[in-house]
Amino acid sequence: MTPAPFMAALVAGGLVTQAYLAGLGVFGPDGWALHSVFGSVLALPIIGLALHGWFSSSGRPYRLPASLLLVLYLLQVVLVVVGMGTGLAWLAALHPANALLMLVATLEVLRRASA
Repeated sequence: MTPAPFMAALVAGGLVTQAYLAGLGVFGPDGWALHSVFGSVLALPIIGLALHGWFSSSGRPYRLPASLLLVLYLLQVVLVVVGMGTGLAWLAALHPANALLMLVATLEVLRRASA
């Protein structure tokens, strides 16, 4: 049995948790630091899915969406770092929209890995 469905479920749950932590950052005193740290930890199963997709024969069915998920994750970081660093709020504001795309890609990995 492949670990991909478990890793994809972790990522999906992690993305939902990230939305909660972002809300906590907006509506409470805490949340942004946790959102940032948890977002970094979320890289581990995302990288694991991409590596498994590329280097395991059982990962072939979800190779494309796992690769897309990794690219979207990297874009997620760039949107915040570049957007906030340059003062381009419109660029940083794409961060939540990209998170939705990440969730769609994750659910596709989960669907293909569970088939």
